[in-house]
Amino acid sequence: MIPRWLACYVLLGLVQSGMVPVILPLAAKQGAAAGLTYAAFAAAGVAAPFIGAWSDRHRKHRLTLACGLGLAGLALLAHTLGGGIALQMATALLVGLGVSSASTVSMMFIVEVEPRSRWDGQIGALQACIGGGQLVGLLIAGLLGLKHVNTAFLLGAGVLLLAVPLAFAFAPDPVVEVDRASLSSRPARGGDATPMGPHRSLHKVTWRAVAGLGHSGLAWFLAAWLLSYTATNGLSVMFAVAMVRDYQVPATLPTTAYAVGVGCSLLLYRLVGGWDTRFGPWHILSMGLAARALLVAGMVVLATRHTDTTVLPILICFGATQVMWPLLSVASNTLAVTLSPVRQAESVGLLNAATSIGATIGGILGGILLRAGFAWLCAAVLVALMLSLLLAWHPRVRLNPS
Repeated sequence: MIPRWLACYVLLGLVQSGMVPVILPLAAKQGAAAGLTYAAFAAAGVAAPFIGAWSDRHRKHRLTLACGLGLAGLALLAHTLGGGIALQMATALLVGLGVSSASTVSMMFIVEVEPRSRWDGQIGALQACIGGGQLVGLLIAGLLGLKHVNTAFLLGAGVLLLAVPLAFAFAPDPVVEVDRASLSSRPARGGDATPMGPHRSLHKVTWRAVAGLGHSGLAWFLAAWLLSYTATNGLSVMFAVAMVRDYQVPATLPTTAYAVGVGCSLLLYRLVGGWDTRFGPWHILSMGLAARALLVAGMVVLATRHTDTTVLPILICFGATQVMWPLLSVASNTLAVTLSPVRQAESVGLLNAATSIGATIGGILGGILLRAGFAWLCAAVLVALMLSLLLAWHPRVRLNPS
């Protein structure tokens, strides 16, 4: 039986991962403002582990979920009031803080209430709810697009505020406190624009983990991951903006390409998990980076032509980059653990931090590069992917521990 509180995470996925990464950049003025607004939203994800720790200490998971949903909903309403870039960044930051607070306690409702034998099934249901909500949110954001973007914000706010009473009514009270450091790391699903998903918010960074970077291959892997995630996240966030403003196509087309790519990727995790076990995570990571580099190279060639006939191939290439996400997500979790000189929880915390930082920087750089043209943005992403692939070939990363 699927718990009723999962309805909150269907609605959260619809707004957090589906609508907001599209409508925030579209609502901003042309230029760097689009990237700065999204960067403020993504930067709030850094606070998620600390909010989760507070919720653990005071046993307030249900309150954290409800307050996070309410804060994000009210901040989306405030975003419709307009104002300068500073106000837009402030409201985007509050939206990010709210949805990250709601996300970070999601797995606690499972592992602290359900018996261990049911964890995998319930976590799978949680992932499916968030992923399904994201797909619907992407399509809604595309339908409302640039012409009705304020309506999209109002709809997103209404959806999150509707989820608040559902959280109070159905979210369970925790029974047994479970140490977050004892929980397994799981691949993040849903493509690049999910820097605050529940599977990224479980573990904090410690100084011991940072100090141990110089004695392992983890530092080289994290450098490769930060570089690649920064680049591809910037492209993902700015893609709809580029298609709408540079190619004058309806927002429905890029968001549909994104949704189809993410939807196809959700079917590949089990297959990629088997490859990860058989061939090793370094080979899977290299395969994902190389495949994305090849697709982005195709986008560079197509973008330099800038004709109506290139729109459909660009959309196909972009959707295919999202299909490649499971290769990176699965391999990154495995490498973070196997290359670490410290405990698993601390190494995953470093991966989470690199992901949040990459999302923030990617939004800023994506907005700046898009001012020079979509072809330049794609070219910069291609260079970053090639450099990250080079870093991933460092001998310490290529070690394949069992």
